[in-house]
Amino acid sequence: MKNAMRRAAKPVTTVLPALHGVWALTLGVLASGSAVAAGGHHALDDAAILEPGACQVESWFTRARADERLLHLGTGCRVGPVELGIAAEPARVGGSSEAGYQAQVKWATELVPGLQAGASVNAGWAAHARPRYQATTVAGLLSWFPREDLAFHLNLGRDFVREGDDHDRSGVSVEWTARPGWSLTAERYLEAGSHLARAGVRWAIDAAWSVDLSRAQRLSGPVPSTWTLGATWQFAR
Repeated sequence: MKNAMRRAAKPVTTVLPALHGVWALTLGVLASGSAVAAGGHHALDDAAILEPGACQVESWFTRARADERLLHLGTGCRVGPVELGIAAEPARVGGSSEAGYQAQVKWATELVPGLQAGASVNAGWAAHARPRYQATTVAGLLSWFPREDLAFHLNLGRDFVREGDDHDRSGVSVEWTARPGWSLTAERYLEAGSHLARAGVRWAIDAAWSVDLSRAQRLSGPVPSTWTLGATWQFAR
């Protein structure tokens, strides 16, 4: 990767399970947005993909209210000019269990030095619903890297829901490497008819491993506020 701030992003958009409470919690986990605010469990995705021959495994645990929690288990690899990812998300809300699955394809390119654009398409299924297909999210991605320690991201997209209303999805984020191995992220975004803000910190243990902790605060709408702890491992296949 050409910029130290760039990190391959995760499957950014979460799947939409059949139960409304699980659906709201799952949407609250974001962010299609990838990611380095991009990637992992963050709501905003970056316009960057894995290097050729590289893969990653990532997981995060999100907790909303006392009886609402979700676990994400995902992996992705660079395949030709795109990054392909799959993930599973078991969740529990109010004593009920549900599981969702998702698949993503992501593409990105450098427009000029320091400015990159991309696109992401993510489809989601619910394990115990009929039909299982729930939604697809399409998003345009833009990232600006004015300095080695600073990055800005813009996402514009839409959730196309099988049952119910479609939703716009958009947001902006900034990430700053405060010191080697430590970066801070701030996001402001619209998701599932809700306005949210997120602040987070990432610790890059080494070139392969990183750990994230963030708080997403609901400003308005049905998506709940959440705490999320995640980890990512990158490797060459």
